[in-house]
Amino acid sequence: PGRNAQIIPYGFMRSFRALDTRDPNNPHFVTDGFDPDAGVDAKLVFKDSLVLDVAVNPDFSQVESDEPQVTVNQRFEVFFPEKRPFFLENSSFFETPINLFFTRRVADPQYGIRLTGKKGPYAIGALFADDESPGKIVPPIDPVFGKRAHFGIFRVQRDIFKQSTLGVMVTDREFAGGFNRVGGLDTRLKLTKNWVTTLQAVTSSTELADGTKLAGPAYKARLRHTGYQFFYNLDYDDRSPAFVTDTGFLADQVVEGFVFRARDIPRPFLRTDVRSVAQFVTYRFRPEGKRFISWGPSLFLNPVWDHQGTRLDLFHDAGLSWEFTGQTLIEVYETADRELLRPQDFVGLTANRDFYQTRKGVFAKSDYISGATFRAEYSQGTRINFVPPTGQTPALANVNRANLQLTLRPLVPLRIENAYLLERLTDRARGDSIFNNHIARSKWSWQFNRELTLRVILQYNAVLSNPERTALETRKNFNADFLLTYQVNAWTALYVGYNGNRQNLDLVTTSTGREIVRTPNFLNDANQFFVKFSYLVRF
Repeated sequence: PGRNAQIIPYGFMRSFRALDTRDPNNPHFVTDGFDPDAGVDAKLVFKDSLVLDVAVNPDFSQVESDEPQVTVNQRFEVFFPEKRPFFLENSSFFETPINLFFTRRVADPQYGIRLTGKKGPYAIGALFADDESPGKIVPPIDPVFGKRAHFGIFRVQRDIFKQSTLGVMVTDREFAGGFNRVGGLDTRLKLTKNWVTTLQAVTSSTELADGTKLAGPAYKARLRHTGYQFFYNLDYDDRSPAFVTDTGFLADQVVEGFVFRARDIPRPFLRTDVRSVAQFVTYRFRPEGKRFISWGPSLFLNPVWDHQGTRLDLFHDAGLSWEFTGQTLIEVYETADRELLRPQDFVGLTANRDFYQTRKGVFAKSDYISGATFRAEYSQGTRINFVPPTGQTPALANVNRANLQLTLRPLVPLRIENAYLLERLTDRARGDSIFNNHIARSKWSWQFNRELTLRVILQYNAVLSNPERTALETRKNFNADFLLTYQVNAWTALYVGYNGNRQNLDLVTTSTGREIVRTPNFLNDANQFFVKFSYLVRF
């Protein structure tokens, strides 16, 4: 003990076929029957406290696809959690009340260096990485083609008083002559046994590639009470119009609840130029009977304004839930949001327009039956159609939502995870369809023995649109992912995988080149077969 090192070299070979859509006037297929690659991961541990990780040409082919989420008719970016091992390990060292480092911003790194650890009262985190994706997603004629972004993240946190901390965070992203830098202070203070507050103040400095400069602060304050029956959370967020974080993710996607594995409560998207006050409160009556454990109401309120005082959102969510043995929970709820759209938000709007959206729903989840986990949610109400036909403006529509998840363990070595999502918009006056979005996913994992595992993921995503009511295209996508893993330990492993994708599209020749058109038939637009081997060397 005191110091050790390990190196994990890997070799990688793939054959692939993919549709290159970077140039909209010349989409074409790219194929390669033999594409070898290699890389190395290294880990050095200093005095059992500091860990230095280095990744050169990392590969994440074995990482499974994201859990399904509805991404159509979304006004803002949808959050997908990180899944890559290099970025997941010791990620807590970079966490702050405002999410200033969302690791998926580093989409395609060729190197990564991370130092994390704790020495006495100090916790340290530093990360440096590049990202080739900005220079890869553009056509060769683009000025930034082939260029890469560079990331630098630094975090220090010190324990103070009792169960309290004080920290500093600095982030930097450089690309194509521009930069975005954010820095600030944060603290977590344990006020009493049940009350905790967290505070953060940061400021950003941004220079765009064209020379435009932006600068502005952002603040977050939280007061939270956690108890056996009573839970209360107050958040205040303030983001100036010129605040930018190219390394972070500004929005809190869901409300942090109190009941174990309860329903995810969405909240208004926190972007720049907003002031937000969010309160969540719940009280649990606890009879603690043989089968009936607790019940209680919950309430979430979240008004949002811009810095001119214009109200942008007035959101609330009220629920009543009952908790039973077997981790069983049933909840009925009602949610509403008075959302304001301004001319700067959508082309075609000539004045501010208010939309009152409401939904009523029911949620249930249970682990009562051995070998089965069930989670379901259904709601209906109204929702803005953010993707109207060209030339029209957003309008209120009827919405139906469903989310079903069922995990089964029929045999000891077999785990089956199933999910189905539905998002349906219909016209309020005529009742005809605007779009239907169906997402179905099934993941099968078979553990043959301690080392050998087979994973199969099948996913279908269909958007069935009405061109008279929406600018969305009808599209269907089917993806199959197979992975055979022989894993001696977390670092020495052999992966053999295949991924195939089919869509309802075709390439047609036009007078100006080629274009992608949607068809009733499926085309194999992407596939990949790969073999990857990594081996742990310790010294």
